[in-house]
This record gives sequence, C-alpha cells and structure tokens, in this order.
Amino acid sequence: MERFRLRVRHELKRGHIWELHLFPEHPRRQLREADGRVLGSSSTPEAMLWLRQIAEPFLLRAEALEPIAAEQFGPAAEPRWLRPEDGMRLALAFSAARWLVTPRQRRLFRAGLEELPSEVVLYWFTLCFYGYRQAAGRAALRTLFTHEELEEVSEARSGPRKRKREPVSEPNLFSSQLGREKFPSVIDSLTSYAARSEDNDSASAPPSIKRGATRKHEPVRLRDKV
Repeated sequence: MERFRLRVRHELKRGHIWELHLFPEHPRRQLREADGRVLGSSSTPEAMLWLRQIAEPFLLRAEALEPIAAEQFGPAAEPRWLRPEDGMRLALAFSAARWLVTPRQRRLFRAGLEELPSEVVLYWFTLCFYGYRQAAGRAALRTLFTHEELEEVSEARSGPRKRKREPVSEPNLFSSQLGREKFPSVIDSLTSYAARSEDNDSASAPPSIKRGATRKHEPVRLRDKV
C-alpha cells in the first residue's frame, strides 16, 4: 500500500514550499527518500493558504506522529503521514491549485472535493496521476467542480429580476363610460350632429338613387333601320 507524506520546506529564493510525496511501502527494507514521488508542490501565498485550509482536518488525524494544527505546521515541524483517502484528496487539491485563480473557483473546488464520495476518490486519483491522460483527467475534475450553469451565472451577476410593468390602457373619450360622465354635453352634441348629417345626405340625394341602393342600367336598344 502506498503512503502519503506532507511536509513544508524553506528555500531562500522561493520561501515556504508545501510538498506532497507518495512513497511505495516496502515491508522488507527501509524507506528511502529517493523512492518518493512528488505529487504536488506549491509556493504561492494564495495557493498555500488554500491548501492549508484543506489540509487542516487531514493533519489533525494524521497516521504518523502526533496530530498538529495547520497553523503550526511549518518547516520546523516534522513531516506528517496522512491516511490514504486524505492523501488522495489532498493530491487532487494540489493538482488544481495552480489553475484556480479566483476565490470563487477555489471555494467551489473545495466544496466539491469535500462532497466527493469515498468510492470515487480512488477513481479520480488514478485518472489524474496515472496513465497517459493525466492532464485531461485533471482538467475534467476542475470542470466538474467549478462548472456552473449559464442561468445560475446570469442570475448571480444580474441580481434579482425586475418585474415588468403591464401597460395601462388609457380611457377612450367616446367608447368608455368615463367620457360620457365627464363630458355629457359634448357627447350629445356630437351624436346629434352625426344624425343631422345623415338626414341631410339622404335628403339631397336624387330620388332615383337612395343611400344603400344600387342603380340599375337598362339595356340599350338599337333603332330599326329604315
């Protein structure tokens, strides 16, 4: 069974460096430093702070040596041997530390990593650190944890939607009862004027042509030749 070791070392130019190593367990011989494989390292302050927060519960239940808080874990402290599942989760965090540039992405990835079932941790660890498609596996894991639906992103950016105001229909002077109540004399005068206009038009028309009637044309007769 492989073992995971977390340590913090110091360099003059880079400062503190967090490193996670993977060692194969050989029961018949003593462990050597050359047998270890570096799964991830980080020296940027933002990434180290994020990794420190993720490693806090793992350091409190470390297998070898006494538990230690993440704030006290530094270059002067002895390396800690983590549990297999905790080491795999921390290795996945190391693989994405350099790619997560915003606090929102780090928060989403950490939440997804904590909610990842134990049965799936080994699958993602194997996909991200073994085989020829390690880069594709790490990119898929980052997309899985940090992806958001377009509707959620648009709602988060735009905030609460404003309700559209329904258009209010304005009252019509001639069709509504409001106009008759306010201007009764105007409505009556317009109605009587329209009635007189119709009477005058019907009276001035010729007797043979009435309103609404069609004029009949008599057939033209040819005169008889003499």
